[in-house]
Amino acid sequence: MIGRRVENYDGIERAGDYWLSANVDVTGGRSIWFLLPVHEGVDRRDCSKRGNGLHRVSEPTWTFRECPDGSIEIWPSIACGRQDPGGEYWHGYLNEGHEWSST
Repeated sequence: MIGRRVENYDGIERAGDYWLSANVDVTGGRSIWFLLPVHEGVDRRDCSKRGNGLHRVSEPTWTFRECPDGSIEIWPSIACGRQDPGGEYWHGYLNEGHEWSST
């Protein structure tokens, strides 16, 4: 799935949208807020299904690379729900070209 990088937090509207917060947070690094490509909610606040709603990854732990085309790559992979009783519900990458890929 091809997502899109948005200008600000309020721009996160649909599956695959992501925003890089340039502000250093409590982790000591930047954060990326996003809706997973499997998001089916009406907006970012809709958490009615597993996989819906906002997610976040931060530096350190993850590493971000801003690509020449304006997209961002995130390493290592993103695993969502691994600690949930229902188990992992999404595992994959955000790659150059705004491409979300699952493993």
